[in-house]
Amino acid sequence: MKTHRTHSWFIVVLALAVSAIGDRPVRAASPPVYDFPIYKNKPSGQQLSGQHAPASTPPLSPEEAQQRFVVPDGFQMRLFASEPMVVNPVAMTWDDRGRLWVLELYEYPLGAKPGATPRDRIKILEDTDNDGRADKVTVFADGFSLATGLLWGNGGVYLGQAPHFMFLEDTNHDDKVDRKTILKTGFGMEDRHELLNGFTWGPDGYLYLTHGVFTRSQVKDPSNPADTGVVVTAAIARFHPKTRRFEVFSDGTSNPWGVDFDARGQAFVSACVIDHLFHIAPGGLYQRQAGQPVFPYAYELLPSIVDHRHHMAAYAGIQIYQGSQYPPEYLGAAIMGNIHDNSIHWDRLTPAGSSFKASFVRDFVRANDGWFMPVSTQTGPDDCLWIMDWYDRYPCYQNANADPDGVDRERGRIWRLVHVGKETRKPMPSRPETNMDLSRLSSPDLVKLLAGSNSWQRRVAQRLLSERGETAFGARRLHGGNPLDEMYKKGPSATARLSALWALHGAGLLEDEQLDVAADAKEPALREWAARLTGERGLPFGDAMKRLGKLASDADPGVRLAVAVAARQFVSSSLTLDTPPAIPLREVVTGGVLSGLYQACEKSTDPTLSFLFWMALEPIVAYDPYHAADFFKGYKGEGDTRRPFAAMILNKIMRRACDLRDEAVLSKVVAALGEINEKETGLLAQGLQGLIEGQRGKTLLPDASAKETVARLSHSAHADVSSKAQQLGSLWGDAASLRANIDRTLSPATPDADRIAGIRALSGQKTEDIREVLLRIARSPGADAVRVEAVRGLGAVGHDSIGERLLAQWDQSSPAVRRAASELMSTREAWISQFLKACKSGAVKRGDVPPTVVRNLSTHKNDIVRLMAQDAWGRFSATGPDKLKLIAEKRKVVVQGPIDVEAGHQVAKKACLICHTLHGEGGQVGPDLTGVGRSSLDALLHNVINPNEIIGQGYENVEVETKDGRTLGGRMMENTDIRVRLMSVGGQEEVIAKSDIASLRVTANSVMPEGLEQMPDADFRNLIWYILAPPQDGRPLTEERKKELINVGGDQASVAPASDGESIALWNPEWIVACAPFDGAPSKLPEFEGRRDVLMTHPADARTPASIARVVNLPAGRKASLEFAVAARSGGDWQLRVLIDGGLAHEQRISRDGATWVSVRVDLTPYAGKRVVLRLENAANTWNSEFAYWCDLRLVGVDKLSGFDTPLSTAIP
Repeated sequence: MKTHRTHSWFIVVLALAVSAIGDRPVRAASPPVYDFPIYKNKPSGQQLSGQHAPASTPPLSPEEAQQRFVVPDGFQMRLFASEPMVVNPVAMTWDDRGRLWVLELYEYPLGAKPGATPRDRIKILEDTDNDGRADKVTVFADGFSLATGLLWGNGGVYLGQAPHFMFLEDTNHDDKVDRKTILKTGFGMEDRHELLNGFTWGPDGYLYLTHGVFTRSQVKDPSNPADTGVVVTAAIARFHPKTRRFEVFSDGTSNPWGVDFDARGQAFVSACVIDHLFHIAPGGLYQRQAGQPVFPYAYELLPSIVDHRHHMAAYAGIQIYQGSQYPPEYLGAAIMGNIHDNSIHWDRLTPAGSSFKASFVRDFVRANDGWFMPVSTQTGPDDCLWIMDWYDRYPCYQNANADPDGVDRERGRIWRLVHVGKETRKPMPSRPETNMDLSRLSSPDLVKLLAGSNSWQRRVAQRLLSERGETAFGARRLHGGNPLDEMYKKGPSATARLSALWALHGAGLLEDEQLDVAADAKEPALREWAARLTGERGLPFGDAMKRLGKLASDADPGVRLAVAVAARQFVSSSLTLDTPPAIPLREVVTGGVLSGLYQACEKSTDPTLSFLFWMALEPIVAYDPYHAADFFKGYKGEGDTRRPFAAMILNKIMRRACDLRDEAVLSKVVAALGEINEKETGLLAQGLQGLIEGQRGKTLLPDASAKETVARLSHSAHADVSSKAQQLGSLWGDAASLRANIDRTLSPATPDADRIAGIRALSGQKTEDIREVLLRIARSPGADAVRVEAVRGLGAVGHDSIGERLLAQWDQSSPAVRRAASELMSTREAWISQFLKACKSGAVKRGDVPPTVVRNLSTHKNDIVRLMAQDAWGRFSATGPDKLKLIAEKRKVVVQGPIDVEAGHQVAKKACLICHTLHGEGGQVGPDLTGVGRSSLDALLHNVINPNEIIGQGYENVEVETKDGRTLGGRMMENTDIRVRLMSVGGQEEVIAKSDIASLRVTANSVMPEGLEQMPDADFRNLIWYILAPPQDGRPLTEERKKELINVGGDQASVAPASDGESIALWNPEWIVACAPFDGAPSKLPEFEGRRDVLMTHPADARTPASIARVVNLPAGRKASLEFAVAARSGGDWQLRVLIDGGLAHEQRISRDGATWVSVRVDLTPYAGKRVVLRLENAANTWNSEFAYWCDLRLVGVDKLSGFDTPLSTAIP
C-alpha cells in the first residue's frame, strides 16, 4: 500500500507551455462556460458531534484529494470529472457509447421546497478524446426532486424519483429528454436517505433495485386502478422491462444501497447499521434492522455472510469485480464503499454450502479526507472500478436533516481506480475505443463480445441482445441455429457460455432443449441456471419437471438451491410471500422434484438450502399438510438418524399445520408423525417441538387418536422424545403427561433447559395444582433462569392470590426473581394494588423494581394506579428542559472521574446487554449497539437518558390488553392472523393468541426504559465508557480517543440532539418551521399529553415569535379550512396568531386554564381561488414558559400538492 502523487496530463502540458513561451506574460485561461445553473452553498446551521461530526478539515481540491489517496501498489486514483461538471452525484450509469450519465441530488434531504423549481438533474459526461478525463457535459433532463436511481437501457434511462419509477427517452437523438413514462408508482418517501436506489441489470434480464427498511412502498401500475400493489420495505426488488412485472426478490437487511452479481449470477448487497454484506438468494428473507417481513410462515430469517464488523461503518455501493484490468487475485473481490470511514473495503468471498462467507482482506482505497463519500462503486467501460464521490463534510443523513442548508452543493467527483503497474504515467483511456457504440454492432458481433475479456462490454452485449429479442438474428428458427446458440453450446469458456445462456433467455430464444444441455454441463454454474431459468419460465410441465428432478440430486449445493427456487416459483407467483401461481396449485406436481431434493439434502446443515426448500414446500403444506408429511413415513430407523435438514423441515411442517388452526388437520399430521419409526429420535423430537411451538399463544386440541399417539411417544426410551411428548401432552391436558412433566420439572436433576421447557408447557393449564408447582419452583434453590420462568408462567396460570404469595417470599428471592415478580405484578390490577402497597411500605425496595415497571405503572390508564405509583415513587417523567439539564449533569459525571472499562462491562451485562448486543454479546430486543447509537458521548447520553426522544420503527413499545385482564408490553416480533409475539426487556417473550386480545396499541415510548441514570455515579460513568469504547473496537481509550468521543473544545451549546433536525423536518414536510433554539425547542415529541407526533416550539425572545408557515393555492368554488390542535406547558401560556397573507385571521391565548388541548379551526373559504401564505405564530405573553405544542395540523378541502408551485423563499416573509 502506498500513496500516489498526482500524475495528471495537465501538469505535463503546463510545464511544456511555460518552457515554450519563455518570459512572455502568461494570460490566464478563461474559465469554462456551462449552460446549466451552478449553485452556491448556504451558511451552515446546527452541527452534530462524534461519529456524525462534520469533517474537521476544509474541502480539498480534486488535485489535493488525489494526492491523499492510499491504494495498493500498482494502482492509481485518476480523476474523470469534478465540480462543477458534476455535483452531488447519487447514481451513475453508462450508455452503449461508454458515456457516463450521472444523477445529481441537489434536493437532498427534504426535497424541493413547496413552489420552488426542483433542481435534481441528469447529466451526460463525455470524454470525447478518450484520454480518461471528461471534457463535455450535457444536461439531459432536470426539474426532479429526490431522484435517487438511474440506469441506462432500452435506448433511454430508468429513473427512480419517489413516488414514481420512470422511463425517460430521447426520441430525436439530441441528448435531451423528449418523453417521460411512469412505469410504476407508490414508492414511499418516509426516510429520504433510503428511497429506491441502486439500479442494476441482473443476469436474468430484470432491472434490480434496493429499498430501505424505514420507508414503506406499495408499488402499483399507474394505468391499472385495480392494482393492489406490492408492499416493499427493506428489500431487493426487480422489474422486467418487457412484461413490466414487479416483485420483491428478497426481503430484509436495513437500508441497502446497491446490488451486484458475481460471475455465477449470485446476488450480493451491502447494508448499513447491521452486518454489512449479504448473499441474496431468490425468495430469501434476511435479518433486518427493524420490523417483520410480510410473510409470517418462514419461522426464521437468514443471516449475513460476514465474519467481521467495522465500528466506523456506513456502507454504500457494491461491486463484485470480474474485469480484466486488475491482477487475477482481484477477480471475485467484493468491493464496498464505507462512507463513515471515508474508504473502500475489499472482502473475500468463500463458498460455504449454497452460500458464502465474507472475510475482510484490506482497505482497497483510503482517502485520508473526511469529505470523501463513496456512494457507488461500479465497473466501467475500461473494466476499472469507477467511484462516485458525493464529497461532503456531512457523513450521515442525521447531519443533513439537522442542517439541510449545510449540505454541500458545490462539489462532487468521479474517480477511476486504474492499474498501471510500474508505468505511473501510463495512458488509461476511459473506454476501449474512442468511437465505441455497441448499439450499432450487429447481433453476431455482440455475440463475440460475450467471449471477450472486458466484463463491462460482456454485460452490455448481453443486455442489447436481450433487448433485440426474438428477431435479433432475423426470423426465429427452431432448435437454435444462430450465433448466440453456437456460443452457448461451443463457447471458449464457462463465462461465455453462461452469458450466452442468459442472453438467450432475455431475448426469448431459450428452448427446453437448450436447458437440457445446460443441465448436463460439467460446469455447476450452467447446471444451476438450467434450474433457475426453468423456474423463471414458469411452466411446471413434463420437460421442466424431469429436468428439475434430475438436478435435485446434483452434488453441487448451489444447483440444489436453484432447484428449490424454481420449485418455489411453480407454487407461488411471488418469491417472498404466497400468491396464487400461474398454474393452480392442485395442478402442479412438484412432489417428485421436492422428494428428490429432500433425499439429497436430508443430512445437510446448509441453512440457505433448507430455508429455500421450506419456501417451496410451505404453500403445499398450507394446501395439504398431510400429503407434505408423507416425506417422513418411509424412515425405518435404519442407519444414521442424524438428519438436521429433515428435522428442521418436519419442525416447520408441524408449526404450519398448527397455524392453519384446524383440529382435523392437526390430528392428521400428528398421526403422520406417529408413523415415523421410533428409532428416528431426531426427527421425532423436532416434530414434537414444532407442535409445541405451534401451540404458543393458544392451544389447539386434536382428536383422541392424536393424543394417544403423543401419549405413546411420552414413554419413549429417548429422553428428548419423551420429555417433548410430555410437554405437548401437558398442553393438551393429558393427566399422565402432566404428572410426568411435573415430576421432571420439579426435579433439580433435570437439565435447566428441560425444566424451562416443562414450565412453559405446564403454564398452559390454569389449575391450582399447576399454580402451586410454579410457586414452589419460584422459591426453591436452583438457577435463576428456572425460577424466573416459573414466575413468568404464573402470569398465564393467573389467580388473585399470586401477588400476595410472591410478596410473601420476597426477602428470600434473588434480584432476578424480584425483577420478574415486579414485571408480573404490574400486569393485572388485582396484583398491582398489592405490589404498590408493598412499595409504599418499603417491603419492596425501589432498587428491586425495574424502570419499565415504574414507567408502566406511572403512566397507567387507571387514575388510581397512577396516583398510587406517584405516592410510592414520586413523579416519573421529567419535562423536556429537565431532561436536557439531567443530560448535562450526567455528562459532567462521565467526563470527571476515574474510568474502569472492565467494571463498566460488568454493569453493561446487567443493565444493557440483557436487551442489546455489542460485539456479539447480549440480547436481541433492542438494536445492535456495535454499529449504532454510540457514536459520541452526547449521542449516547441522549439515547440512554431520553430513549423516547427518537424511536426507530419496529422498536416502539406495543401494549396488549388481554381479555382475562393482563396488560403486556414489549417490542413486536410477530404479528399474524393467529398470534402476536412480544419481546420485552431482558428477552422475555409473550405470545398471545389474537382471539385472546382485547386491545392492542403502539405507544409513544421505546421498549427501552428510562431510569438508568439513577445508578451510582461510578457505575454510570464506567458503563458509558464501556459502551463508547469497548476493547473489541480495537481502539484503546487514549486521551486523544476520549477527546474525540467527548468532543472537547467543541461548542457543546450548539450541538443538536441526534433527532432534532430530522424529526422537525419530517414532522410536517409541507410546512417550514422557524424557531430559534431555546431549552430543547424546537423538538418533535413522540407523545405529549395524550397526543402523538407533537412539535414543540418557543419564541426566540419576548418580541420574536416562533412560526410555522407554508404557501397554499386554495381551490376555487370549494370550502376549505385550516385545522390543528395546540397546548401550553403546565404553568405557562402563550399567544397564538394565525396570519393569512400577513393579515391577522385568528388570535387567542393558549394556557392550561381549561382543556389541555385546544382545537382551532380557521375558515379559508373567503380566500378560495387565491394563492395565500399561511403563518402560525407562537408569540410571547408574559415571557414565562411560552412553550407551544402543535399537532394534527391539516388543510381540509385542499389538494395535497396545491402549494408546490411558488418559491417559499419569496412567498414567506
